[in-house]
Amino acid sequence: MKRRTAFTLLELLVVIAVIALLISIMLPALSTARRRAQRVTCQTRLHQIGTAIWEYSVANNGRVPYVFSPMTNGGLVPGFGSANFTDDEIDPYNRELWPYSLQNVLMPLYLGTDRQIFTCPSANRGWPRDGGPFQMTYRDAGINQPNGIPQPEGDYFRENFGFLDGRPMIEWRMRSNGDPLDDAQQLARLRSTYVRDMVERDGFDVIGPHEGGINVLNREFGVEFREQKIAREDLAPSGAGVQF
Repeated sequence: MKRRTAFTLLELLVVIAVIALLISIMLPALSTARRRAQRVTCQTRLHQIGTAIWEYSVANNGRVPYVFSPMTNGGLVPGFGSANFTDDEIDPYNRELWPYSLQNVLMPLYLGTDRQIFTCPSANRGWPRDGGPFQMTYRDAGINQPNGIPQPEGDYFRENFGFLDGRPMIEWRMRSNGDPLDDAQQLARLRSTYVRDMVERDGFDVIGPHEGGINVLNREFGVEFREQKIAREDLAPSGAGVQF
């Protein structure tokens, strides 16, 4: 007599059930690992940008780059946050329109030519806005932040948002003098960033690409992750603030 070697229907169903159970157990872990890997990749790219800024300063009398950026709120002038302007008009890689964008200042001499350095793999917002893979997903501290028009030296906007203005490259430290208003402004300046992930707005909330949080190149030239609650306090403390 020949011995039967085929699976029975019941055995096949059991195997399928076991496989489905294993997949259901493994998928959340794989998803978590993938998100962590994307966050680390984003941090690595921000670190590369920070290193390039340092290299620029070494070659330019110890100064940070002078950056005039299309990644602003815009309004009467071209800017990423204004729907009145096309993607072509705010192309940060266009050397004729934006010769002093962070990309054109640092590339190719300090960062090579790979545009992926300026993209976060988890990004939920970026340039170009109208289709296609993102080629820029970070917001920088160009001198024309936040609304596209440069402010005078010492101005609140200049010191908190637009400090990539060719100034000496000195790590900024808070110096409290007992004045609550001045201390609050200094704290805001300390929390400001050279480069950070773009965010989405949902009413009064801000949503970063890393489970709501964001990666930043901070005022001390360190790469830092800020969870969503902290990002909200930094970027939209009164329900207003950044557009992206």
